[in-house]
Amino acid sequence: MADIKRLWATSTRRYKLVFGAAAVAVTSLLVTMFVVESRWGVMPEGPQIVYATDWPSTRTDAEIKTQQRIDAVERRKLADERRRQWQKVDNSLTEMGL
Repeated sequence: MADIKRLWATSTRRYKLVFGAAAVAVTSLLVTMFVVESRWGVMPEGPQIVYATDWPSTRTDAEIKTQQRIDAVERRKLADERRRQWQKVDNSLTEMGL
């Protein structure tokens, strides 16, 4: 602290200290936000269950391609729904002038 006080008193370029203090403040704010956010718990508590599909080893290439088409249609539906929801948010923000 004594060095900073001496530098503040003798420096003819005080803007360096102002910007240095701003840099320290922004960095401190970001670190504080990460610490606070980590304490809230992003993931739900309890065990996480992951389901995996077990396929028989006798599955043919045609069956694999059929299942991939079905999965692709479902992924497209989910992506379209997500896009529709974000479009709704975008439209409401546009109405507010943002």
